[in-house]
Amino acid sequence: MEIYIEYALMENFLYDGVLLWLAYYTAKVKIAWGKLCFSALVGAVFAVVYPLLGLPIGAGLVCKIAIGCLLCLLPFPALRAKGEMRRYAFTCMIFFAFSFGFGGALLGTYGVSDEKIPSWLVFIGFAVLSICGVYLVKRLYAKRQVQRGCYDCRLQVDKVFVTAVGFYDSGNLATYKNTPVCFISPALLYDLIGDKIMKSEGQVFDEVAFSTLGGQTKTSLYRGKIEVKTGAGNIFCEVYFAPSKNMIGREYAVLIHARILEG
Repeated sequence: MEIYIEYALMENFLYDGVLLWLAYYTAKVKIAWGKLCFSALVGAVFAVVYPLLGLPIGAGLVCKIAIGCLLCLLPFPALRAKGEMRRYAFTCMIFFAFSFGFGGALLGTYGVSDEKIPSWLVFIGFAVLSICGVYLVKRLYAKRQVQRGCYDCRLQVDKVFVTAVGFYDSGNLATYKNTPVCFISPALLYDLIGDKIMKSEGQVFDEVAFSTLGGQTKTSLYRGKIEVKTGAGNIFCEVYFAPSKNMIGREYAVLIHARILEG
């Protein structure tokens, strides 16, 4: 079997480069591209030289782990600052996770046939897996970002109380008569005032027009109170509640006014 060194170097350079970038991207560590490329080059050279060493299985595994840690160390900014060692260890863990995942996928692809699969097809498969990995990482970070801004809330209209999860939105600056407006899901609004509607008691509300990207939109405002539970204590505020279809299907049902948490 003929092996072209330049092709092997190029393929492993690309694989190691993408894996290192994914690891650092996931760990949120900023690195220089030059250092990343140098580390990928070291990994490519090792991949070509490793079969020539003829190491036993145990020694070979230790050697691969050591080289993997070295590849993650070369682009790393510094280990002197407090907490950087943990970030480096986290980066190594992610690098090995991606390596094992992609390695297993490629091994499974090669195993479906006795014939050698073209390199370009393997690279396309690797690129697709990389894109999927980036997409999943973005979704996980977006979900975590939302969870960080969520608070347990207690809403009140007259004598009706409802608990829900609220999200702090720094862009929500809507006010009416100098009173903050909190947008809530239609289902949550029905829980607050639906009983009055069913009993035909009516509900006093105001109607106001807001400017949005889609133009002017009118919505009903219902006077009430909100209690937001934070780590520093509970915050109470009189507000207006406005129904919003944008709350449907989200992890939260209340869009908390920025002024409430910012004091």
